[in-house]
Amino acid sequence: MSVANVVMFEFETNNDLERWADWYMNNGPFPHQEINVFVKTGDTSAFGIATYPTEDARDTGGKLRDELINNSEMSFKIKEIVPMSGPILFEFIDGILNPLHSDY
Repeated sequence: MSVANVVMFEFETNNDLERWADWYMNNGPFPHQEINVFVKTGDTSAFGIATYPTEDARDTGGKLRDELINNSEMSFKIKEIVPMSGPILFEFIDGILNPLHSDY
């Protein structure tokens, strides 16, 4: 069963959020990600959702995310990050249920 990291981000400024998104679009995704979605929910807030085929791959993705966010050389500032994770119960892509994720 695939698993996901779901992360709430609160950036210092809207510009920081936009720089993170620009950096990730040009340098992502992390290894073994199946799906990655980044949703802007406010001027300085966003949710990231990344799916992985295994718990080990998800754990590696979380560690890479934390290393990147704590890298003092990056041009963006994150005020708060709240990571969560869990199994994927179902997944629709283009309105079609993915049978690999429908065994709930």
